[in-house]
Amino acid sequence: MAGHLGIHNIKIAPGLGSDLSHPTEAELTPDLGQMAEAFSQISREARERGTGISLEIMPFSNIRTLDAALEVVKMTDEPNCGLLLDIWHINRGGISNEHVAKIPGRYISAVELDDADEEVVGLLWQDTIYRRKLPGEGSFDVPGFIKAIEATGFAGTWGVEILSDTLRKLPVREMAKRTFDATAAQFKA
Repeated sequence: MAGHLGIHNIKIAPGLGSDLSHPTEAELTPDLGQMAEAFSQISREARERGTGISLEIMPFSNIRTLDAALEVVKMTDEPNCGLLLDIWHINRGGISNEHVAKIPGRYISAVELDDADEEVVGLLWQDTIYRRKLPGEGSFDVPGFIKAIEATGFAGTWGVEILSDTLRKLPVREMAKRTFDATAAQFKA
């Protein structure tokens, strides 16, 4: 489908636990070699269709640290794969902007911006799918995250991922304009 639609990049999630609030030790201890092998296979298949694959770090998954995610991408060693760094997952996972800034840009394939309250509301899963905010309307240091990404030398795709009960209720044009304006203001900051 990616080849037919001309999809530039597909993001994939790491393993998510059945109970996201209380994962088992096995769910939290991934076999990085096995993951890299599978990631390599899907990356090769995607490359044949002109598509990239991005592995997203998630604090409620078995790839919840930057080091583990980076290790999978390095072991995969495919030119069309990399990390997807979403500021929500980075912040909620306790990963600092300083740590992000040290990633070689060649290992990052996409970036997503959004924002959130200072404290998690409900479970992490509920917070991520219902309560995100527009960039600059929450507690995250969005300009600092942008600077950290720029320090890596990343020159790829930036996106916005706003999963919000509030924004879902707005007309599409209004939601798009508010999202664009809020995000563009963070690059100016």
